Amino acid sequence: MTDKQKLFLIALFTGIITATIIGFTFAYWTWTAPSASQTAIDFTVGSGFSCSADGGGNITSSSITLAPADCANSTYAIKRAIKVSTTQDTGKTVYLDINLKVNSIGSGLSGTSNFRYALTKGANSCNSGVIATGNFSGAMTNTEKKLLKEWQYTTSTTDDTYYLWIWLDREETSTSTQNQSFNMTLSGSCTDEAPEALTTSWGASVDRTTKVDYSKTSTLDETNGLFLYRPSAGDTYPLYYYRGNVTNNNVLFGGFCWKIVRTTSTGGTKLIYNGLPSNGECTNTTGTDTQLASTSKFNNSYNSPAYVGYMYGAAYMVTSKKGSSLPSTSYKYGNSVSWNGSTYTLTNTIDSTGTWSTDYNTLNINHYTCFNTTGVCTSVYYINYTDSTRVYYMTLTGGKKIEEALDEMLTSSTNTTDSTMKTTLDTWYTTNLSSYANYLEDTVWCNDRKIYQLGGFNPNGGSTTGSDYYLYYGARERMFSVNFPNMECMSKNDSFTVSNVNGNGKLTNPIGLLTADEVNIAGGREGLTNDSYYLYTNQDYWALSPYSFSNVNASEYDVYSTGSFNGPSVDFAFGVRPAVSLKPGATWSGEGTSSNPYQVSLS
Repeated sequence: MTDKQKLFLIALFTGIITATIIGFTFAYWTWTAPSASQTAIDFTVGSGFSCSADGGGNITSSSITLAPADCANSTYAIKRAIKVSTTQDTGKTVYLDINLKVNSIGSGLSGTSNFRYALTKGANSCNSGVIATGNFSGAMTNTEKKLLKEWQYTTSTTDDTYYLWIWLDREETSTSTQNQSFNMTLSGSCTDEAPEALTTSWGASVDRTTKVDYSKTSTLDETNGLFLYRPSAGDTYPLYYYRGNVTNNNVLFGGFCWKIVRTTSTGGTKLIYNGLPSNGECTNTTGTDTQLASTSKFNNSYNSPAYVGYMYGAAYMVTSKKGSSLPSTSYKYGNSVSWNGSTYTLTNTIDSTGTWSTDYNTLNINHYTCFNTTGVCTSVYYINYTDSTRVYYMTLTGGKKIEEALDEMLTSSTNTTDSTMKTTLDTWYTTNLSSYANYLEDTVWCNDRKIYQLGGFNPNGGSTTGSDYYLYYGARERMFSVNFPNMECMSKNDSFTVSNVNGNGKLTNPIGLLTADEVNIAGGREGLTNDSYYLYTNQDYWALSPYSFSNVNASEYDVYSTGSFNGPSVDFAFGVRPAVSLKPGATWSGEGTSSNPYQVSLS
């Protein structure tokens, strides 16, 4: 038995969907599986290494149904933990693949892009630590979806857990997805044979073996160079990204200097603005010369969760008043509300103690109030934060509850109003880059408004005091908890594009900002100083990822002057470094150095 052998993984699980219509527009399914299906897999022992995996068990409970919903909906979506174990001799590296094979699928499910899957490191949502994601549009018998490709293990014994999600997205409305079935199998392979070398379209060699630790800065984990983003190894266009203190990613394009950040899933090359050239050279590294001449706010207004949007629709504002101004007796708070078509009535109420300094920290399950003694009102007020002197609240009308207001602002936003930042970028693009439009691809600019933590906006126990009242958006979980950045944008509504083919089609121009995830892969880390990576400029400048909503402040990620990143209020004026993405197929010249930057021409 040789060291260079490939070991194959037999079926992890098989699932069958049987359709049951319950009188709704959408399809409801029950997931069952044959009792003979096996989920525990032992790889054949190799020379100096072995691998095993467990697919998380058959899905046999008739209580599990699939229906249009968010992926994390425990009633209407499928979730399974996949546990992988490897053992190998000291100094040996093994590479693991796991595939999701379609054995059969109904035409209604293969005819929609809303029947989706994701493999993640995060256990709470399909948006958390995404390794692979996609849909089954066009799938047929023997279609394979690559979940892990050349996933690298180097320590003598490793146990890893991943999470597989299968769901019908909440955007699905077609009745053609009713009365459908599908059958899928997980399989894979494990080998100690090193993969082939990779080279970019501009001629640079790619490090495809180093396993980057995104919980550290590039300085702390000593990673400098051009790397393969591991989850994309099996893609038609794998993602390559620059990280650390690199000096050979300079580009001269459109009369401006840029830095290459990464490639895209469509084969393009994403760039970030780096100032004006000097005698054909791109020498800027720090200071205001690396950004646009004028600073900009992300949004002029800050007092609504909607204002983290690159574009937004409905915006419910949070206001405040002094606690001493509230009624002293019989003042009511409610756990929820009812609506009769014209007035709200608080339900499950408690009465005020008559002293705000006593009341303010007792409202975690009583967020609703009418600001009166009857508990009946035409507009109801949802309290998201309190302190010993003030109460912060959002006004709701027309029968809406807080869940509906958040959905309208974030999940289902109509994206009809431009942010201040979008206006800034569009103006600059029109003046400076519009004549180069044929060089640019319509890539996705991700403004991920997925809620990670509700904080004080959770009506059933959400804290209104202390440090737990913050509403956090999706990037916060990836940057602070999971430590695994996403290069995919999971929500079409948050995927800003010019065309609606691969995104929401809301943009006029193909320009945006880097996300917090892209700053992370480049070498930055939330809360950690790093002055030795190529995105460090000793200036504060904006990113595109929403961060949080506190008592009354919407916050967006930005790169700090220390090279760290965090989330200041959107109404602060910071630096602007536009980002664009070059189309694939361009001809490259130059060396990427500051004195001889890359230049591109269309083939």
